[in-house]
Amino acid sequence: MKKKIAVLSCGWSYDFLTDFISGIKRAVDGKDTDVYVFNCYNYVEFNGYINNSGFSIYNLINYEDYDGVIILSDLIQNARVLEKERQKILAAGKPAISINLAMKDISCLKVDNYTGAYELMTHLIKEHGLKDFAWIGGKETSIDIAERYKAYRTALTDNNIPINIENVHTIPTSSYNDAYEYLLNTMKAGATQPQAVVCANDYIALAVMRIVEERGVKVPDQIKVIGYGDTIWGKTVVPAITTVRSNAEQIGFEAANRVLNPSGETQMLKIKSSALYRASCGCEYKIPAGGKSYALQIVDDLNQKEKFNTQIEMLNDTFTEATDVFSLLTNLEGLFQKSHLFEGPDFCIFLKADWSSVLINTEEKLPQNLSYGTQVQAIASIQNDKKYPREILNVRDLIPGKMITEGSNIFLFMPIYNHSYVHGYYVCKNTLSFLNSNFGYVWTKTFGNAIERFRKRNMYKQMSMRK
Repeated sequence: MKKKIAVLSCGWSYDFLTDFISGIKRAVDGKDTDVYVFNCYNYVEFNGYINNSGFSIYNLINYEDYDGVIILSDLIQNARVLEKERQKILAAGKPAISINLAMKDISCLKVDNYTGAYELMTHLIKEHGLKDFAWIGGKETSIDIAERYKAYRTALTDNNIPINIENVHTIPTSSYNDAYEYLLNTMKAGATQPQAVVCANDYIALAVMRIVEERGVKVPDQIKVIGYGDTIWGKTVVPAITTVRSNAEQIGFEAANRVLNPSGETQMLKIKSSALYRASCGCEYKIPAGGKSYALQIVDDLNQKEKFNTQIEMLNDTFTEATDVFSLLTNLEGLFQKSHLFEGPDFCIFLKADWSSVLINTEEKLPQNLSYGTQVQAIASIQNDKKYPREILNVRDLIPGKMITEGSNIFLFMPIYNHSYVHGYYVCKNTLSFLNSNFGYVWTKTFGNAIERFRKRNMYKQMSMRK
């Protein structure tokens, strides 16, 4: 009988996540095991309110139906959600493993961020003779970043180098844009230049590279720049960024193997990260054989973003041009039958069974509701690039029977919601494009917002008719 693994995730760290899922796929290949990835994006609303409604996607999971569970707990970063799911998993008696964050009575598999980062710092001090360092990291409570910063501090202390607190910089998030804006202001304030800038990830390092280049400062001759994550951008920028690889693919492989072959006891396991010395610290670095293909991939990614933006415009136009629920449904089917490059060749869009009544609801605000109910309706169903008829599905079934095939498959689920009301979900088979560049975040948020705009437009229309 085919086995099933549930993976709970939050998709902001897409570099780590895509490699991690690749490792899971390698572990289950040839074992007739399907992997169900439940992914979401919590975000901050325009009013500053943190919207965690995306975690409603976990409400689709009945743990009794799975042979093992993998929780990317450090990415989820929500104690209430994690505790709720932990209790449900233990009640179901299923083998489970948490990634990077210890959960009571559940085994934990961690990235050893510390070892690779400490090794890299020691290399800078011993091999390059550096003594003047700066650190830049985000405010996130990520264990990963905390361990990297600990390695930074410990390496300095172990080598009798004073820690200059003025050179420890905290930015809102560990992102390229936040780092660039912060550094721009810091430079204007006349900050002194250290010998090396150690960054919490490659994206911050790229922002540092851009800032110093704009000011005519040479890397690595005048300043050395260090990242973390081994991203494709860090490999191809000139000079290539010295960094640390988290070995996420191996972690995914180990996690899947351990839930499919449980030991019966709770364990704490670590997989070491690896320091990679490149040109941004002054080491000799030869572009790898895949260097040209990396560059082509970046060009392709940029091209894909343009196409994705067009798809989002078309999705918004479909809702705007619909005059009633029937025309909306027809137009959505037509859109996805013609254009589904990012949604994948095998996917379904499900809305709750009462979705049509919600769309004609004349209340100013929908009540909070994060339940999917007992049934959902496929408003768009594409399998093998062909449109299939609409159908009603029991929520516990999750996917249409025609999507279940032999061999091991990866199914990706994401919620469609607006504020604190869940409308439905999207599921695709063997396509992870929505994890890249946060396409999934933009797509699902656009879909949820478009539903709400359509509902309010209909509400105002009915109110005008009454007058």
